[in-house]
Amino acid sequence: MIRARFFPLYIFPILLVISFYLRAGEKSSKDIQKDIDSRKTELQSLRNEIKDIEERLHLKNKEAISSTEILLNLENKISLTEKLIRSLDKEERYINGLIQTTEKQIREMETLLTKLKNQLTQRLQYLYVHGRPTILETVLLADDWNNAIYRIKYLDVLAEYEKILRQEMKQTLAELADEKIKLVIERNRKTSLLNEKRKEGSNLERDKKERKNILANIKRDKGKLEKSRSVKSQVISEMEALIKTLYSDKESMKKREAELARIRAEQNRATTGNFAKMKGRLPWPVQGKIIGKFGTIRNPDTGVVIENVGIDIQAKSGTPVMSVLDGVVSTITYIRGHGNIIIIDHGGGFSTVYAQVDNITVHENEYVQKGGTIATVVKAGNNTPEKLHFEVWGNQQKLNPQIWLTH
Repeated sequence: MIRARFFPLYIFPILLVISFYLRAGEKSSKDIQKDIDSRKTELQSLRNEIKDIEERLHLKNKEAISSTEILLNLENKISLTEKLIRSLDKEERYINGLIQTTEKQIREMETLLTKLKNQLTQRLQYLYVHGRPTILETVLLADDWNNAIYRIKYLDVLAEYEKILRQEMKQTLAELADEKIKLVIERNRKTSLLNEKRKEGSNLERDKKERKNILANIKRDKGKLEKSRSVKSQVISEMEALIKTLYSDKESMKKREAELARIRAEQNRATTGNFAKMKGRLPWPVQGKIIGKFGTIRNPDTGVVIENVGIDIQAKSGTPVMSVLDGVVSTITYIRGHGNIIIIDHGGGFSTVYAQVDNITVHENEYVQKGGTIATVVKAGNNTPEKLHFEVWGNQQKLNPQIWLTH
């Protein structure tokens, strides 16, 4: 007697599990990709901010700006880099989670595939041994027509689920291949992330070292400037005392005034020799750029305030120094911090001072012509700009030389 052969019913729950698993996996992938895109945007925003600061620092390094401004930009960059590294740490943990989840999904899918393969193998072995029942066999073996119709429909359902089983296996294999590709991509992302972390960590250490150096330089410069301020304060005091002495020696001053008036009368230079009328018209003692302005100057990095009672004009050593107006040399002396100085009395209570000079060609109480060479610019020491220090005094008051020189 021929027995009816039917497809095992235990395959149905497996098919339902496959369908649910694949649908759930598809939804999860979309959510994960959305999260990844959001994280990429956040990281790129931080990278762009750091790049913008790096470009500003690069431009600023080419300009003559204060260390304080560079330090502020550097502090901002360090803060952003630390934030980026924290974000990269967070991203690394996130990717590790994705890798673990993907590896788990791959293991589950491989286990499921093994079960499906076993079930399909059993089904094929069964069909190979017993054959597939025909509709005629099903009808002949039925107790009645209703039972026959039911069995025919059951065979159709089995055939359909066998087809679904094959399709689901094929789809699961494709999904498994995709998961393995995704795993490779995630591992590559992790490698790239770790490389970026190492690079940013190195940049952070470099920037912190640079910050430390800048702070050390500012501290060192502050010490130098404090010392320089002390020296300059002493120089100013000595210069003020010297000018006061010159003006307090009424007899010597009258002699110079008389000698100057006599020579000017002989040369008919009374008008051109009137210092008070020469504001903005005096020639420069040397040609060059002003590198030290008149008045109090506050260093932006250290906050140290230094007073300059004259101006400093950049000039090469050996450059001839000329008298800005005719007059009588009242003093030639040496002051620490200024070196050799020459003071010329121009009458009417006005005097000019020429400091940091060498090769002096005039003597005290000697009359000098306007534009006459009186000395040369002295050779400066290491790391010191070569310059002439020039001052203008009127009735014992220090005046801004720049407004007296021709523009």
